[in-house]
Amino acid sequence: MVYPFANLPRMARFRARRSVLGFDVVGHGTSVKIIEVNADPTPLTHEGVSDYLIQGKTGEILPGLVEEAKKAQKHQT
Repeated sequence: MVYPFANLPRMARFRARRSVLGFDVVGHGTSVKIIEVNADPTPLTHEGVSDYLIQGKTGEILPGLVEEAKKAQKHQT
């Protein structure tokens, strides 16, 4: 975890707000989805900041995610 970038997921999570019955709600009920890709769980995992943890080597996982995103995009158009 390298700061200040490592704080970006927390900023996204806790600045995303929505109103429910007149109350300001922060957190997982918002439209922000945080996907953590890492070899091991991090404080983001343990603190509940991340919605998903994809565990493995980033260099191996990200190319597969990009390919799946391209396939999904082709099906949407």
